[in-house]
Amino acid sequence: MTNTPDLLEFDATGITGHQDVDRYVSIRTRQGSRVVYTLQLALQDVPRVLPVPDPSRTTPGNRKVSPEHAHKFGIYLMTRSEWVAPPLLVRDSTSVEFKEQVTLPDGSVLGQLLVPRNSRSVLKIIDGQHRVLGIDDAVNELDTRIADVQDELARGEAAAAEKLRAELDEAIALRRRFVDEHIAVQIYVESRPQAYEQMFFDVADNALGINQAVKVRFDSRKVVNRALPEVLKHALLQNRVDMEQDRIVGSNPSLLGAKHVADIIRAVNVGVTGRVTERREGQLDESTLIENTETFLGALLNGFGPLGELADGRLSPPQLRSRSLLGSITMLRVLAGAFHHLFVVNEVSEDEIVDYFATLNPHMNAPVTEGSIWSVTGDFALGANGPNARTQNLRHLTDEIVRWHSDGLPKTTAG
Repeated sequence: MTNTPDLLEFDATGITGHQDVDRYVSIRTRQGSRVVYTLQLALQDVPRVLPVPDPSRTTPGNRKVSPEHAHKFGIYLMTRSEWVAPPLLVRDSTSVEFKEQVTLPDGSVLGQLLVPRNSRSVLKIIDGQHRVLGIDDAVNELDTRIADVQDELARGEAAAAEKLRAELDEAIALRRRFVDEHIAVQIYVESRPQAYEQMFFDVADNALGINQAVKVRFDSRKVVNRALPEVLKHALLQNRVDMEQDRIVGSNPSLLGAKHVADIIRAVNVGVTGRVTERREGQLDESTLIENTETFLGALLNGFGPLGELADGRLSPPQLRSRSLLGSITMLRVLAGAFHHLFVVNEVSEDEIVDYFATLNPHMNAPVTEGSIWSVTGDFALGANGPNARTQNLRHLTDEIVRWHSDGLPKTTAG
């Protein structure tokens, strides 16, 4: 006798089969006349639920994405366990469905949001294209890394097995973060093309861009920025640095902006147009940056009379800008670059640099006149109160000042 299986004994718990929607805990609110649904998506689900932008095409109602910028965001997520990102803003016409459950005292409603499985074709990004593409890049990169290491382990190369297992464990742990960590998504219900194009403009127009002064104050991952607070205590800079503005001109009571002080720290330590690459970040020590920069600022004070008057309060930054090249941010940066070559690279003593700056001091009157040592460099316009700030001028003028230290000032010196 053949035994017939009893299908009633089959346990179907957990089997979902085909589903048309995914369900998320969500809260419904209003902004103006629009309904907004807010939910949390696991990072790995972002490129599954939201449309992944194509860098080769401009999304209607949005702008073309930069793959480099998106990739950097993906790297940021993978390398920073304490990452932070604002909500992704998307729009929907009528494809999502909300099942309300609890109305809260403030008028918001808690419930389930039913998002169709084909959501990538119906939801459109208002703000966050680069974040979505960056998350997709990171997920794909980690999945590829895990598969490649697993393949190498399967080949059975015993000599490298321990190292490969460590790499695999690290990659799996990192990939797990994309399951456990979430990002907020806000879905705006809007079907009118003209209205959602206006939404993109409004988001961009109302955002206050972060200027360089604010960046150097708060981005503590960069060694130059970490050195900034201590350098600001120097007598020449104390209470003379604008912590908000990047443009310091005219009657502004500050000598420099925070961004410019960071530029000077960089010029003193890596050259007037030097860059602090990721590799260099790990090689530079902030205490050395601070020490070198304070030595440079001391040489300025001791070598240039007007800066001593400024530090003593006998001269204001606007007065300095009106009568001396030392009031030029670009000129100070060039002098910092020259100091780098003399002090950091060539190991010229601080006292000798002070003496050299003292020989330049009589020639610092502004504006630049014909026949002055500055006019022959080609890096100044006649009547200017500072040098041209183009990269080639910064490099050339710095090289000239370094050369004059050994060769002497130009013979065409006026006055």
